[in-house]
Amino acid sequence: MATQLGTAPHRLGAPAKRVSVYDWVSDGFVNGLFFRVLLLVAPVQSVLLTPIQGSTAAFLLVLLAPAILVGNDPRYMRLLAFYISFVMLYAIYLALSLSGYLIDIPDMSRLQVIREVYISGYLKQTHLTQGIYLFAAAAFCYLCYVYYKEPFLKFAFFGVLFLACYGFYEFVYYAIFHSNGDILSNRNFGDLDTAAAGAGDHKFATGSMVQGSTLFGSGFMRLKSLTGEPSMYALTVTPFAVYAYARRWWALFGFLTLSLVLSTSTTAVLGLAVGIGYAEVRQRQEFILYIAGALIVGFLLYETLAPFQHALDTLLFEKLDTRSGDERISAFMNHVKVVTDGNIIRFLFGLGFGSIRSTDMLSNLLANVGVIGTFTYFSVILAPCFRLKRGPDSGAIVATLLSIFAMELLTVSEYSYLPPWFMVALGYARVRQQRLVLLAPGQ
Repeated sequence: MATQLGTAPHRLGAPAKRVSVYDWVSDGFVNGLFFRVLLLVAPVQSVLLTPIQGSTAAFLLVLLAPAILVGNDPRYMRLLAFYISFVMLYAIYLALSLSGYLIDIPDMSRLQVIREVYISGYLKQTHLTQGIYLFAAAAFCYLCYVYYKEPFLKFAFFGVLFLACYGFYEFVYYAIFHSNGDILSNRNFGDLDTAAAGAGDHKFATGSMVQGSTLFGSGFMRLKSLTGEPSMYALTVTPFAVYAYARRWWALFGFLTLSLVLSTSTTAVLGLAVGIGYAEVRQRQEFILYIAGALIVGFLLYETLAPFQHALDTLLFEKLDTRSGDERISAFMNHVKVVTDGNIIRFLFGLGFGSIRSTDMLSNLLANVGVIGTFTYFSVILAPCFRLKRGPDSGAIVATLLSIFAMELLTVSEYSYLPPWFMVALGYARVRQQRLVLLAPGQ
């Protein structure tokens, strides 16, 4: 039965449901402009729309989504329920975490403690501000899942491509003029007490800060675009490069991978290796032999070819065999011990989300939210890997989620960058689509 404006489609014999002009306009906006804009600006993290820290365009859209998307829609009611449930559960979990301080006070002298501004008792300002960042990321993921339509994937890639293009512009500008060409970034990263890596004596690292490239020479910069730093650019773009590779979108993969090479980020190397390795082994198990052969060839080239040795040292080995690598290992052990050597409450629920910041996600989560929170976080990322059945892009999604898991587990402790969460939402959306196909009549 054809659908006319003002009338919803209905089953034969059932009364037609009237749809107001407001609902029709709202539904068109939901599936159109709002998500197009949100996905295009989601990768941009170094541009703030207000003086308030964290007020990026994407974060503001996510936080205002209940007001923007209001309508007579079951999806909207589920969205409201998610927003309310998240706030309530976060408050309960934080209260459980802070109750551990009533048993004993942990020694945090060797931990990277986030700014210690207390609101009341053991409740810190960062417990609330970091919770807002986590909420924005979780809500973004849920929004993309609940309202998912296939054009979302295209616009998510458009956003990442814009990020890459801006990064290329910065890279070329710096190579020609040896000065910073970033005209958009206005955000400061870091906290008031800890200087960001490479920021010298400054208390903040600006979003337009340039890091010199040790791979290409002092006349070049590490590509970072509008993410603040190269490792965050790698976390943002690598999942899309892996997905493009698994889908055999070669031009797109080549463009994104070239930008990742210019970032000279170990995070990108790890993510690409895990994602591409899984994608190939899934297609043909004998690819394991090719991996072994590539490692042997790589070893021989490393021992005999100076440029190859320099490239590997810059991207990987120097970071594992230097003071930076030693500090990472020491930080990992210190942040893990604070919960494993503490009371049972701290072991299960951590110090309180937003208390400290480690250099890797595993120790960062263990210290902040304990064993239960860590298991929950990684379960959310990996669950689609076990629930997806074979489909056109199932292998690509699993490869992408594994690359995100590996990058966060080992190299970066950032949860508020949104594009990786889109890939998580895509995984859940595909699981839902497959479930609906199985439940459809005649299947």
